[in-house]
Amino acid sequence: MSSADKESIIPRTFPNESLCNYMQLQPIDKATYRQRLNRIIAVGIGVLVVVTLGSSTLLIYLIGEPGGSNFGLNIAGLIIACFVLGILIKQYRKHPYMHEAVYVWKLKQALNRIYRNSAKVNAAADKDDHNALIILNFSYQGSKQLYQLDDNDLTMDKLNQDIQQLDDKVARLGLTLHTDDYSPDLLDRII
Repeated sequence: MSSADKESIIPRTFPNESLCNYMQLQPIDKATYRQRLNRIIAVGIGVLVVVTLGSSTLLIYLIGEPGGSNFGLNIAGLIIACFVLGILIKQYRKHPYMHEAVYVWKLKQALNRIYRNSAKVNAAADKDDHNALIILNFSYQGSKQLYQLDDNDLTMDKLNQDIQQLDDKVARLGLTLHTDDYSPDLLDRII
């Protein structure tokens, strides 16, 4: 394989770092991730409760029926709270405190996209397609990181077997794979 062919297989320039264009595995401290995620969840629940109760109460006071059913206004209060929470998440997702949670969320999205197309990826990998092997390597290593962060030991043995089988295949083919070689564009070429 010529160097020009290798460059066409593994893109090295990415327009931006959004999920649509590039996802790279990053080291994440498990204790920091868990602590921050728990706090983010607690704050999210607090915002939902406070804004739902506040906006529902205000709506009932302004346009509710005394002694009547105000179920619709309570639902409207919940919708307002979800909207407020969505705005807050969008506003603060780039804050350094949110880094680990946002990274894991993006990684889960990337792995879910690969999983939804796993039949085509596995079929291409069975034919020794280099791009499919890169995708599988990223998927396995990303899944391993998520399992470790979330203390998911139930399927770790199966995942380690899959990683070993892929490593054996890559060694047999004389290839070298790096998780940094993954790009969603590779998946687009297969599906």
